[in-house]
Amino acid sequence: MGAAAAALLIAALAPSVASADARCTGVMASGGRFATCFDVGNRLSFTAGSDGFGGGIAVRHMIQFDDEPDLVWKLEHHIAESTHAAFEDRFVGVVYQGRYLRHARDGHIVLPLGTPKKVFLPFDIGARTAFGAIRWRPGEGARIGVVEMAALVDVSRSRGFRRRFAIGPLARWEIEIDRAPLAITEHTVMPFSSVIADLYVERANGRTTGELRFEAGTVWRGTHGWKPEVRAEASVEHTILAINDRPIALVAGLRYESATDEAIARVGARIVLFDRRDPRARLAPPARPR
Repeated sequence: MGAAAAALLIAALAPSVASADARCTGVMASGGRFATCFDVGNRLSFTAGSDGFGGGIAVRHMIQFDDEPDLVWKLEHHIAESTHAAFEDRFVGVVYQGRYLRHARDGHIVLPLGTPKKVFLPFDIGARTAFGAIRWRPGEGARIGVVEMAALVDVSRSRGFRRRFAIGPLARWEIEIDRAPLAITEHTVMPFSSVIADLYVERANGRTTGELRFEAGTVWRGTHGWKPEVRAEASVEHTILAINDRPIALVAGLRYESATDEAIARVGARIVLFDRRDPRARLAPPARPR
């Protein structure tokens, strides 16, 4: 996982070709330049807030095809994200989360069964996956998300990453563990018996983002059988300043789970330690005519 994460980060932070945008470059009276647009999808960040301290790696990139210029795969990866409140013995983390969306301008797929057929779709298709999630709270055991998968349709049909409205069936397997003594106490299985809806918006300059995720359906628990379950989470991030072109943002969020019948709010600050400079910003002074 370490080598894979490093390879993804290096690939994402490599310079990319893009047209300069005057709105993404600020100029001081002395002639110095600074970035006013930020790439929130490719960064290593540290977060401090009401729920503790943490951080993680975010990587996103596109795969394009020379023989099909209207087709792209939009890939997003979140690696080793975690938050730990040491004084409260509270921890939330995940080894890997990924989202993969296929966008085609004419919205079609080819079915290679028998005579190949082209099927036109009014949406993009893709998937979401996660594994290695772990969460514990004071006085309770740990909940481990072994694996999570969802098939998605994205009705926003955006070629870029700045907006998304994806829905689809969701599957998940979780186990609950007593930490002392170490023992498995519960299995929770969701065999595509729930639906996920994921709404995401991002300003063109990358300084403000918002996401709303909602899950509802039925789950099977080893000690209770089939039960309805609802989860919802909302988050907002807004960059307030940048130091040496590294953004610092205010973050706020709210999470609700029907299984515990509680809502938990959080607020804090996210500091970007290392990121890919937005390719629309041009910090080098213009070349002087000879």
